[in-house]
Amino acid sequence: MSRGARAVRRACGALGGRLGGDRERGAAVIEFITVFVTLLVPLVYVIGIMADVQRAMLATSAAAREADRVYVTSQDEGSAQARATAAYQDVMGNFRYQPGDGGATLDLCLGPPGCNGTFGPGAELEVRVVYNVPVATLPFLGTVAGPTVPVGATHHIRIDRFRSLIV
Repeated sequence: MSRGARAVRRACGALGGRLGGDRERGAAVIEFITVFVTLLVPLVYVIGIMADVQRAMLATSAAAREADRVYVTSQDEGSAQARATAAYQDVMGNFRYQPGDGGATLDLCLGPPGCNGTFGPGAELEVRVVYNVPVATLPFLGTVAGPTVPVGATHHIRIDRFRSLIV
């Protein structure tokens, strides 16, 4: 063994057998856990919120499209309104949103952009569905009061101009 190697060995022995000594034993584990939790918990929370926003986007889009389709295939305006509302509630229920949830709204607008048209061949229909996604949620407790992210979808369709309606 060379003189330099023996000197390094003696120096390490004087420090307790390691370069860092016993006083820093386990410090890397604590630092790793602290950094890991500090970065991972907010990241998982944000991923969960983004998943809720994506689910709301799919739900509102499907609900608007389905309510529109059901409305224009109805025979009269009274049944069209009831069928569109039922279709909207069914689709939102499929995405696990409660029908009476205050965060979801359905708006049916029949006619030109002023929304004062009548039901019949050639009429235009615009359906708007909006859902407010809660941002402040706690595991096992659900939604707490706080900010929301509004997510919505709009669908336009025209009742067939050459369709006969039974009145």
